[in-house]
Amino acid sequence: MKNRIAFDRGELLSKIVTPRNVEERMAARYTGPIGELNRWVDTVQAVTGESVPYFDPRAGSRGAKVLMVLQDPSGAAHGESGFISLHNNDQTAHNVYQLCEETGLQYTDYIPWNVIPWWVANPAKGRRSLQDEAVRARPYLEEVVDLLPGDLAAVIVMGKTKTWPAWTAAVGRKHPRFRNAEVLFTASPGPQSIFQDDKDTHRRNRDTIAEAFSRVAGMIR
Repeated sequence: MKNRIAFDRGELLSKIVTPRNVEERMAARYTGPIGELNRWVDTVQAVTGESVPYFDPRAGSRGAKVLMVLQDPSGAAHGESGFISLHNNDQTAHNVYQLCEETGLQYTDYIPWNVIPWWVANPAKGRRSLQDEAVRARPYLEEVVDLLPGDLAAVIVMGKTKTWPAWTAAVGRKHPRFRNAEVLFTASPGPQSIFQDDKDTHRRNRDTIAEAFSRVAGMIR
């Protein structure tokens, strides 16, 4: 069990462990403020031939005040849940959940997504690079930015090596959609990064992520 918090709260999305949760979430994917985004996902799936996980209808349900952007979906999002979700059965989702609990950042206030909307390491697609897929995915990141509901107060871009450059190339700080939003850049919350020290600042990555989450939570309270 990689996301113990979600499991203990009955929220875990796993076709293996909690298939009913996945079925119920899938049935709700076109409802609420996320519905239009998931109809867009259907289009991207058809155009690219990629298995693009859906936006979670439970995310941003009180209005999308924050966009949280990571690198690309996990294998769990691809095959175990079908969603980009705080409730996925992977370590990254668990780490983010812990940080949200500690800082007061509510899932109902933010939407998680990725600069590359499909799982790059999908073995069915052969060997491919994050850099090439980020370039290929750029038009879809530009599209989804325009579709996001509500007036965003902040964007959290997570992942210094891959996510930051991909975000900057596709959207950047000066995009009109984020004219009134604060853009914060942090490390990746993935298991290979979160407990490492940043080479430039020498600060623990987990600490800088928590600081960003706390700042954003304070902005939207």
